[in-house]
Amino acid sequence: MRYIKIVLPVAVCGLLIAYGAWGLYTRWHATTGTYTPRVVAHETPTPSEKPVEPSYTVPPDKPKSIDLPTIQASGFIQQVDITKTNAVGSPDNVLMAGWFTRSVTPGDAGLSIIDGHVQGKYQPGVFKRLASLKADDTFTVTFGDNSVRKFKVVSVRNYAAQDAAKPLFAQAPDITQQLNLITCAGKFDSARNQYDDRTIVVAVRL
Repeated sequence: MRYIKIVLPVAVCGLLIAYGAWGLYTRWHATTGTYTPRVVAHETPTPSEKPVEPSYTVPPDKPKSIDLPTIQASGFIQQVDITKTNAVGSPDNVLMAGWFTRSVTPGDAGLSIIDGHVQGKYQPGVFKRLASLKADDTFTVTFGDNSVRKFKVVSVRNYAAQDAAKPLFAQAPDITQQLNLITCAGKFDSARNQYDDRTIVVAVRL
């Protein structure tokens, strides 16, 4: 009995230490190293959280990065396409935004769409604070040739996930060069691995 009283706490302590060490290793492995972006046309239920290589490049006429100073957010932009479920692809890295290639180039005449994650497993996504943007806030999109286009926020609204497609693809009649930003919002449903809502920011090029 005395032996059990001594060994059992030691064993439990050892298991807890091992569990904690495994958790630290898992986090380190997921967030350390570099990531090479690619065009995304698939679902991304577990996006990478590795830092993006600073030398990341895109063609001169493609969007390379986005900077939202009023919410202290910035990140590189990768290209995303339609997934097999006919949804807009999302970035496969939580630190990157995704330009939907079937929309116009950000700042051109028409409607452009950029999406991004709100949260990864271990760290916040590039659009974590997107809902904190306010009307008249400004932000920029930098292109592969280092040219910069500036935008002003027109509106910030939340929608139920099932109702978000219509406003996401809607261009305001009085905005010629429109850019919509979108991310997840609301409660996270672990069973479906999805958030209940979406935050959509409508912006106009300045």
